[in-house]
Amino acid sequence: MGTEEYPPDTGSLACLSAEDKKKRLDAMVKIWQSDTEKRCQPENLATFISAAGLNEYRYSVSLRFPEWERSVVVGQVLTLQRTPQGEDRPVLFSQWRHEPLLKKMPDWKQHLPDETVFNISVRITPGGLGEGSKWAIVMPKDMLPRYRPGWPRQQDWVAWTQSFDWLSVSTGFIHGLLNAL
Repeated sequence: MGTEEYPPDTGSLACLSAEDKKKRLDAMVKIWQSDTEKRCQPENLATFISAAGLNEYRYSVSLRFPEWERSVVVGQVLTLQRTPQGEDRPVLFSQWRHEPLLKKMPDWKQHLPDETVFNISVRITPGGLGEGSKWAIVMPKDMLPRYRPGWPRQQDWVAWTQSFDWLSVSTGFIHGLLNAL
């Protein structure tokens, strides 16, 4: 039985050294963290919570898959934590990591050949205390205009994304957040 390989790195950054790719990934995490922190300021908090899905789900995990380092996923977890004063405050955790599960997933570049980074969000409410778990895959709205004309329709998106194990990739980032708290 042969071993599966990651799809090949592509794009103008694919030929960078491992060290340069690491620096670029570290910068992606830092910039993404900073941008999200700016959006979740107290004056925008209610809108931010709703947009992130945290009014219905416990965790919102956004994933980014760069074409130039196909074995890596950059993830960002958002959740709410209750303060001693009884207010909800957002908790944000961002990191990148090599993900062995990517070897088992279909190549997203087949559907999105012009994208340099593929983005997807997973929202999760873990089961517990008699509650069932629920989760949803969300296509980022800012990506819609850049896809092929007429694709994907919602049913196409759902059918295509069901072939990926987004939940398993996402939970690794939630564990990272919980370990960091």
